[in-house]
Amino acid sequence: MKHFIRFFVSLLVAMIWYHLGGGMEVAIFFFLALWAILSLNPIKFQNPRLREEYIEKLKRAKERKRELEEARLVEKKRLKDDGMDKEEKMRLDFENLKKKTLY
Repeated sequence: MKHFIRFFVSLLVAMIWYHLGGGMEVAIFFFLALWAILSLNPIKFQNPRLREEYIEKLKRAKERKRELEEARLVEKKRLKDDGMDKEEKMRLDFENLKKKTLY
């Protein structure tokens, strides 16, 4: 409803300008300019306490994400190291088995 009223007021001003003797181009410019100005939302006051809480919340979320990523990398490295240890153990067992069968 607000958008319709803004549109209608802008159109009304442009029509009045056109009928008072202004050119069509100027009337269209007035319509578009006034409609754009009326459609803009004014800057609202931000409560400093709420803003600080929001910034703190963003910092905590970023820190938590960093900690989760760090834990994921540590777990990935641990699994990789465990996998290499298992591969080494399997290789040594295979070599020992080969030595036993050869002798």
